[in-house]
Amino acid sequence: GEIVAAPESYVAHMWRVGSDPKTKARYKVGAGDAIKNRARAVKAHLGPWYEKKTLTFPSFKEWRGKELDTSSITDSFSHLKCENFEWFLNKFDTSVVPNEVFQIEAVASGSEASTSQLCLELNTMSWTNYGTPDEVVLKECTGSSASKPKPIWWHRSSRLSDGSCCGGLRAWNTDQCIDGRNPRKGANKLPSYTCDLDSGLEVVLRTTDGDGEGRGELLLTLPRSKDPQLCISVVGKSSVGVVECKDATKWRKRYPFTPIEYELLSSEMKSDWEKDS
Repeated sequence: GEIVAAPESYVAHMWRVGSDPKTKARYKVGAGDAIKNRARAVKAHLGPWYEKKTLTFPSFKEWRGKELDTSSITDSFSHLKCENFEWFLNKFDTSVVPNEVFQIEAVASGSEASTSQLCLELNTMSWTNYGTPDEVVLKECTGSSASKPKPIWWHRSSRLSDGSCCGGLRAWNTDQCIDGRNPRKGANKLPSYTCDLDSGLEVVLRTTDGDGEGRGELLLTLPRSKDPQLCISVVGKSSVGVVECKDATKWRKRYPFTPIEYELLSSEMKSDWEKDS
């Protein structure tokens, strides 16, 4: 957690290779020490975000309701008059903080209307940031509580070319975005990839008449497709793929809510977010 000035030191990275004993670690990390150190660093530097956001992640659950001493960190910078975490967010673009999180439900029609309600969800990943691609699939929608770590909640993300938000869809509390970089008509799988926050237009929610985003039925358009315009759709009974928008499934937001990370922002930063979105 501490950073110490050492003017005469040099920093290098070494890969540990099983076949080379010279690269073997000469120290041991106790069970749970790594996550404890992360928790201490977050608590020391992020203020209220530690209690209200960080501790919602499963990997930090053991520290809920427990004391965690960070004095060795905070004492080392208390005299420096450091800015708070919101300053950091503002400097590096608060537009990536979602103001709304929601499930994306397929609108059933005809004989399908009586079947289970299906929503988009990452296939294997939970709330984490492994940097590993996944697949977006249809699974049964969940209730309004977002306390369980299910990657079924989504939000708009990624900057447009002018720096405003947003040009993509990201699974909440993960590093995964729906991959709309190279849409292909007839694709019967919908991959995700590690979000590129400067990716521009990839996946956009649009009303069925093309007039912006609303609360009713929506299309999941893939703006990088030209002629014909392509959209994300249910393919077959329960697969997700890419078809022409005129034939695409309609979607709707399910149980939208404002996440705690947005509530923690000041009124000024919220105003700036709305201005740029």
